[in-house]
Amino acid sequence: MTNITKRIIAGAVGFIILFILTMTWLYPYSIFSLHKSYAYTPDPVMVDGYLEDVEEFNDIFEKDLEKLESETPLDMTVERAQYILPLFEQEWLVSKNTHKMKEEDLETMLFEVRNTRETLLSLVEQGDYSKEQRGYLVLSIESLLSLEESIVDFQNSSFSSRKTLKIQFHNLHVGFMNNFMMFSTFYERSTEI
Repeated sequence: MTNITKRIIAGAVGFIILFILTMTWLYPYSIFSLHKSYAYTPDPVMVDGYLEDVEEFNDIFEKDLEKLESETPLDMTVERAQYILPLFEQEWLVSKNTHKMKEEDLETMLFEVRNTRETLLSLVEQGDYSKEQRGYLVLSIESLLSLEESIVDFQNSSFSSRKTLKIQFHNLHVGFMNNFMMFSTFYERSTEI
């Protein structure tokens, strides 16, 4: 091999490496990306407000859960809420720290949202709610469906830039917060005496 051939091969390899590194940086979830992850840092003020709401809800829920053990018949809303709450208490939602979000994390989120929706649908079948309470339940389910669609759209946009990913993760974070508010409103209305 001549020197010119070696230089051409070295230049081509260098270009390919540079291309892959650039694509990995600019488009973290693209097919060219090596790690397929994005470091998301939430808005700390937003997290503080959300944490206050979650803690306030948990105080009420824990008291309801204690009462549940002695109640007959079983309050299905309280009983099922314990399986729904983990969706809204995910580490990336309640922490101000930067989180490395991988493609698998999005898949896990989607799975958990779908399971929560199924749990709420089971309440439609088994719960005895007033028209108003049922309305809040339906709104909560519809809100989860919208969140599912957002996650699926997010997964299908593999060539999103870092700037776009920042906006998408922020919107996803807000979507989870809104869903929590919908669920907590339904819960409060359905456990009122």
